[in-house]
Amino acid sequence: MKWASVLARDPSGESAVTRVLELLDAELDAAPDLLLVFVSAGLLKEAPVVLARLRERFPDATLVGCSGSGVIGAAREAEGVPAVAVVAAALPGVRLEARVLRDGDRPAFTGSPKAVVLFADPFSFKPEPWLERLDQAFPGVVAVGSLASGGSSPGGHRLFLDERVFTSGAVGVALSGALEVEAVVAQGCRPVGPPMFATAVEGHLLLELDGRSPIDVMQRLHAASSPDVQERLRHGALVAVGPKAAGVEQDASALVVRKLVGVEPSRRAVAVSSTLEPLQVVQFMLRDRDAAAAAMRLALAKATAPAAAVLLFSCANRGRALFGSADHDTAAVAARYPGTPIGGLFGNGELGPAGKRSGLHGASSVIAVFRPAH
Repeated sequence: MKWASVLARDPSGESAVTRVLELLDAELDAAPDLLLVFVSAGLLKEAPVVLARLRERFPDATLVGCSGSGVIGAAREAEGVPAVAVVAAALPGVRLEARVLRDGDRPAFTGSPKAVVLFADPFSFKPEPWLERLDQAFPGVVAVGSLASGGSSPGGHRLFLDERVFTSGAVGVALSGALEVEAVVAQGCRPVGPPMFATAVEGHLLLELDGRSPIDVMQRLHAASSPDVQERLRHGALVAVGPKAAGVEQDASALVVRKLVGVEPSRRAVAVSSTLEPLQVVQFMLRDRDAAAAAMRLALAKATAPAAAVLLFSCANRGRALFGSADHDTAAVAARYPGTPIGGLFGNGELGPAGKRSGLHGASSVIAVFRPAH
């Protein structure tokens, strides 16, 4: 098993892919079986050129990827600049099965995949029901990936499978055979207030928390907070949602962070960016740099060594926006796995483990560690 991760910053897609190919030729001593390709927003129109050149050079490789507001390659982060990142892998003894998916599809992989890497358009594909069906069909599978980013409206994102470019749905590749995959999640938030139960819900609407109006709960949290937290609650509150009747403090890894997307004043309810179920645990959250850094350290401490490669799928609101400088998360991963190829992207949502199930995270980083089977 041989992996390589490369990054080329260039305003021209042709020049960027030329540099990518030079770097891959220098790092790989065997033709890759898998290419994971990430193209930044500044080069979306030139994505077909990038794919065509890669397919011409490596015609037998399975190519899967998507657009990103930022991309990660060679253990470096490129945000807000035209760039292409590629992770390439020669995988003897590993079977690859790539699929184009539409919303509502069932996981149709054959055999018993050990891992699935999925990239989805956030406007046209609901990953949570698909991940639930994946867990049911293939117990123990490790699902990782990202929602594409870099666009601002339906049709604005790009998904890649071999030489084809899609603007909706999802693309994924299942890996089975002689490999091991481990995934950990580093959240990027800190809690504000205690965990509560969603005692009344309606679709995306959160109607009651422990029998009280969510707006009343938020007003009490606001009144009891410092001026800085009050301002952030007004403009940047999030919610963490856990499994039904599970204790947040007992199983924080099962939490998934969601946006508050609106209010319904007449019912004193708030709307959340996912469908809710009665008796789920809910806790208000704020993005927090120190909490995110601590969570990254804890997640990496749980991940085992060695690694042949690491895929890093980070929220688009991390990176410079959260830490004030580039390469925070990649530097942490590189310190844990020195000399290991590291690549990925900044997306609109991160796919990874949520307790004992697969889930869609927000404001987080998902770290996927690949190694040969022992």
